[in-house]
Amino acid sequence: SSGINAEWPLRPGTVSKPIKRILQQHDVKVTHSTGITLQNLLTKTKTTPPPHLTPNAIYETPCKDCNGFYDGQTYRPVTKRMEEHERCYRLNNATDEDTGNIKSALAHHGRTSGHNIDWNETSILTSTRTRAHLDLTEHAAIQVRKPTINRVDRAPKCSQLWDPILPKIAASFKPRPAGMTF
Repeated sequence: SSGINAEWPLRPGTVSKPIKRILQQHDVKVTHSTGITLQNLLTKTKTTPPPHLTPNAIYETPCKDCNGFYDGQTYRPVTKRMEEHERCYRLNNATDEDTGNIKSALAHHGRTSGHNIDWNETSILTSTRTRAHLDLTEHAAIQVRKPTINRVDRAPKCSQLWDPILPKIAASFKPRPAGMTF
């Protein structure tokens, strides 16, 4: 048999360890936890980076002159990717001259429409724990939110098997200001 798993609070100087030994003799695997303490309720061991330094993020940038917006992803800090978009716009360099590929849909929108991109209103929709989740999360953002500035030819493609959960992924987004100034 595979046995039973149980979590037991570890209390130094008590019967925690003898009970663990007895249970293990009966094929019960016991793991100890420290439980909730005042110290771990009052202290935070991880620091959260400022929003503009958030890696593995899905972000939204709006246009100032129309209802258009762009949803993008970056595995680097959001501010780095936004600097690239803004540089393409400022230098009128939205298209790669050799390949004809659009390097920045935001810059392309601004340059071809004469509109102004609202760089400072960029918000982070969500961030992922790993880079591997970015494509699916951006796919959900694009399929559900329908950003009008995005280019559909370059958007990440994911299996249709994911389609039933895309609305749930998009519903989990909690937009927060990226806190950048250009």
